[in-house]
Amino acid sequence: MEKTDIQKLVDSKSERLVFERSKGKSAVWKHFQLISLDNVAVPFVKCDKCHSLLKWKSRDGTSGLTAHIEYCGSQVPQTKLTSLAGFSAVPSPTLPAAVKSDVADAVVSMCAKDIRYVIHIIT
Repeated sequence: MEKTDIQKLVDSKSERLVFERSKGKSAVWKHFQLISLDNVAVPFVKCDKCHSLLKWKSRDGTSGLTAHIEYCGSQVPQTKLTSLAGFSAVPSPTLPAAVKSDVADAVVSMCAKDIRYVIHIIT
């Protein structure tokens, strides 16, 4: 079975999968679980933090798993700014619809002129 197929089973929390901790000595194993599909071991492990699958066999060692944990742990969730309020402590003013429309028209006009200039230079 391919990695993508097993990842779908992980994401859907399929009862066909069994997860267990490795009895290995490395501290990295506290972040990963070995996977069995229909009671047969598969060559993948699951990261407990991001739930990603990594291809792994015992002969591979744990350096790849350690690298993943360092990468995975450094990923800070990004908050999505949906308004200008996140940029300043000062509340943003409410603009009339006519002003917003004028600004949008000016931006569109500027972009159109810039594109024509670039096309003229290229040809």
